[in-house]
Amino acid sequence: MNHAPILIITIPLFGAFLTHLTKYTKIKRGAELVAFICLLLSLLLLLSMGSSILSGEKITYNLGGWRAPLGISLQVDGLSFFFAALTLGIGLAITTYSLGIYIFARRYYSLLLIALSGILGIVLTRDIFNLYVFFEIVAVASYVLISYKHKPRTIKASFKYLIMAESSWVLFLLAIAILYGLTGTLNMDSIAHQMPTIYQADPKIVIVIFSLMLVAFGIKCGMFPMHTWIPEAHSQAPTPVSGLLSGLILKAGLYAMLRIFFLFWGATLFMLSIETVLLYLGLATLLLGAGMALAQNEVKKLLAYSSINQIGFILVGIGIGTELGLTGALFHILNHSIIKTGLFFCAGIIVSQTGFWKISQLRGVSKAMLSMTIAFILLSLAVIGIPPFNGFVSKLLIITATIQTQKYWVAVILFFGILLSAAYYFKVIQSFFAKDEFVTNRDFTPRPVGRFEHVTVYVLVLACLVIGLFPDLLRNMVTLAAKVVLQ
Repeated sequence: MNHAPILIITIPLFGAFLTHLTKYTKIKRGAELVAFICLLLSLLLLLSMGSSILSGEKITYNLGGWRAPLGISLQVDGLSFFFAALTLGIGLAITTYSLGIYIFARRYYSLLLIALSGILGIVLTRDIFNLYVFFEIVAVASYVLISYKHKPRTIKASFKYLIMAESSWVLFLLAIAILYGLTGTLNMDSIAHQMPTIYQADPKIVIVIFSLMLVAFGIKCGMFPMHTWIPEAHSQAPTPVSGLLSGLILKAGLYAMLRIFFLFWGATLFMLSIETVLLYLGLATLLLGAGMALAQNEVKKLLAYSSINQIGFILVGIGIGTELGLTGALFHILNHSIIKTGLFFCAGIIVSQTGFWKISQLRGVSKAMLSMTIAFILLSLAVIGIPPFNGFVSKLLIITATIQTQKYWVAVILFFGILLSAAYYFKVIQSFFAKDEFVTNRDFTPRPVGRFEHVTVYVLVLACLVIGLFPDLLRNMVTLAAKVVLQ
C-alpha cells in the first residue's frame, strides 16, 4: 500500500507539534525551518505520484487497512492532485513571505501548518464526515490566525468569520445526517452510487440536500449572497493570512462544490438545473464583487472584493458544465490563487512601509517604493486578464466555453466584468503613480522589509508571466482535473 496520501497530511500536522519543541533546541529560527521543511517534504511526496496520476491512475490509502465503505479512505486522483499541489505551492509561498515578518513565532507557524494540513485533508479524503472534520480544523486554525494581532478590529473580523463558518457547517452536517440516514454510509463513492435511486424515489429530498450543501459551500467560497465575512476577514488579517484566505481557503469551498456536486449528481445535474443555479449565482457574485470593489478606499478591502469578483468568474465556468468550462474554472482557481496571494503580499509591504491603508493616502507612493508598485501593476494586469499573463488564459477559456454553449449574453456580462476589474485596479494604479509628492506618515515607524518578502512577490509575478506565456506546461494537469470532475 502506498502511504504517501496519509503522509502528505500528517507531516505538516506533526510539524505543527514540532514547532513548539524548537524552543528547547539551539537551532536558530527552528519553527520557521520546521514549517518550510514539512511543506517541502509533503510537496515532494505528492510530486512523486505525479507521473502515475497524470497517466490516469488513482492512488488510494485505506486507514487501518479497512476498505471503503466500512473504513475511511484517502485518494489522490487528478482533481485532488491539482488542489493538493496548489495548496502546498501557495503554502510554501506564504511560509517564505512570513520568514521576514514572524521571527521565532512558534504559535503562528504551528497554526499555519494545522490550517494547511486541514486543507490537504479536505482535498484527499473520500469520507464525507471527515470532509466536515477537516473543514472544522481549517476554520478553528484560521480563526486564531485572523485575530493573531489581538486588536479589537481583528478579533471582531475573526469572530464574524467563525460565526459564518460554523453556520455553514451546521447546514453541511445536517445534509450529511440526511445522506447517512438514506444510504447508511459516509463514503462518497458509495453515496454517489445510490444517489440515482434516491433521486428516483424522492427528488425533493435530493433538492433539500443540494440546497443545504450549496449554502454551506457558498459561504466557504464567498459566493453571493453568503460573501459578507470576506471583506472584514481579508482586510483585518495579517498579510500572510490574507493570502491564505484568498489563495487557499476560498478554493477549498470550490473544491468541495466540484467534488460533491458532480460526484453525487453527475447523472442528474442538468435535470436538477444545478448548473443553471451556479451560473446565475456566479454572475451575481461577479457583478457584486466588482461593484463593491469600485467603491472601496482601502487597498486590502478592494482586494477582498476583487476576490469575490473573481470567484464569480470561476462559478460561471463551473456553471457552464462542459469540459472546457471546467478547465477554465480550474485554471482560474490556480491563477487567482497565485495572483491574489501576490497582490496581498505587495499591499502588505506597501502598508508596512507607509502606515497607510487608504488608496487616497497612497498617492505618489511609487516614488518611494517603485519596485513594489510595479509588481502590483503586473499582478493587477494578470488578474484583469491582460495578455501575456496567466489570467488571460483562464478567462479566455471560460468565455470560449460560454460561446460554444451559445450563451452569448453570459459572454457579454463576463466582458463587462473584466472592464469593471480594470476600472477598480486602474483606480489604485492611478493613485500610486499620481504626480503628487508622497506625504509620509510621521507618526508611523516603518517595519524593516526583508529579502524573503521581496523574493516571494517577484517569484509570484514571474509565475504569472511564465504560465501566461506557456499555459501548455499545466494544461494536461488542469484538463485531467476537469475530466475527473465530469466522470
